Amino acid sequence: MAGGRENPAAGGGVNESPAFREAVAYFRDRPGFHRLFCALKEKYRSLGALGGRIRLTALTSEERAVLAGFLRKDFSGESGVTLKVADLVAALEKTKFHYYNLEEILHGYWGKELLSKKEERLRYQQEREVFFVSVIQELPPVAVSWLQSILDRKENAYKVLVSRYDQDREALRQDLKVVGRALAELPGMTGTRTQLALFASRLTADPHYFDRNRPARQLLLYALSHYFQVEKPNSAFAEAELLYKAGVFNPEITNYTICLGLLGREKGKEPHPGWAGFYREGETLQLSLENLSRIEEVVSPAGVVYVLENPAVFSALADRWRRRRREKGNGANVCKPGKESAGCGRTTPALSLVCANGQINLATMVLLEMVVESGAVLYYSGDFDPEGLLIADRLKARFGEALRLWRYSAEDYAKTISGRRLSAGRLKQLEKLEDEILRQIGEEILKKGYAGYQESLIEDLWRDISFTG
Repeated sequence: MAGGRENPAAGGGVNESPAFREAVAYFRDRPGFHRLFCALKEKYRSLGALGGRIRLTALTSEERAVLAGFLRKDFSGESGVTLKVADLVAALEKTKFHYYNLEEILHGYWGKELLSKKEERLRYQQEREVFFVSVIQELPPVAVSWLQSILDRKENAYKVLVSRYDQDREALRQDLKVVGRALAELPGMTGTRTQLALFASRLTADPHYFDRNRPARQLLLYALSHYFQVEKPNSAFAEAELLYKAGVFNPEITNYTICLGLLGREKGKEPHPGWAGFYREGETLQLSLENLSRIEEVVSPAGVVYVLENPAVFSALADRWRRRRREKGNGANVCKPGKESAGCGRTTPALSLVCANGQINLATMVLLEMVVESGAVLYYSGDFDPEGLLIADRLKARFGEALRLWRYSAEDYAKTISGRRLSAGRLKQLEKLEDEILRQIGEEILKKGYAGYQESLIEDLWRDISFTG
């Protein structure tokens, strides 16, 4: 203890002597000293030593009494007082506790080692560093790379790690170990997919471990964003997309897509019998994300997939095609993927449609990715309003030359204009468009101020679809 002196009669160190305990008890047993010792503690934390002045306001009668006795000064009538630490040191020297200095009494009063703020920060940083080093030793290499990158660059999940370290470091340790195992055992890296709940259960026996309200989910998303070298998702859709890329998904009932005229094939197999049945009968097929997770390839026999934003337009085109199909007495067979162009006994050419249902959810995006991978070209048509154009813009950015914008001319917009005026807030969204064709249409919408809807283009869309084989 810096500056400490032993009482010759104590027969031991300062902290162990009865005389020292008596000195500390003297101040502890008198509540009037408590605010004084609180102020001394803060002064010590600020300076790393005792010195300067301290200020006490709104003095109680008890505080005035103990200060008067200790400093031998009249404080009656005083509502506040500024005290020099040097005067407190001198006052202690005049008591029977003069064997001990004020810093020793201060340490004894609080019953623990006192540190300056600078020392506290240094010790905190050292302890935190030791903690993460110990965690790193328990992680698989792929997770070590992620965590070490966070600590070195202070990015990715750094703020989350620091916050959770302060809250509950052992819970953080457990989550990091689980996320580490998850990175090392991602289903997607072996070409398989599984439900997120089943994956979590396999790792922890808790199927809810990566639920949205659990802190481990955020760490998993940060880890996956580092693994795939992408930005951390900032929306529910982006989260689901990243998880699916890693081979895990939530089988949400609302995450489905609807299509017509597509064939799915499981790994190493002929066309899936369920898909083939709907294809053969010319019926629309509703697919969940779970359905798609078991399919390796999706093909469009026509080589072209028409993507419609609105269900009503999708249904109208599908119905017209089915009527045409019945009129021509279609005798279509189910073709093997890769052989569709040979005709396959079909008298009515194949038509492939996908319904975006007013938005592009993950199931729809996965389906479109799969048909593009098989070589198909996408034609996309949607509404002439800010939200519809932004969907088209997003798809164009995603698929590039593999996607053609379908019916996005000024003339098409003119045919669809409704009586629904767009608000200034919605019109401002048009500034986000990046594709040049869509920007031009956006300028037309901005000039006129009204939305246009795809339903008014059904006749034109139908004529665009080729049925000449």
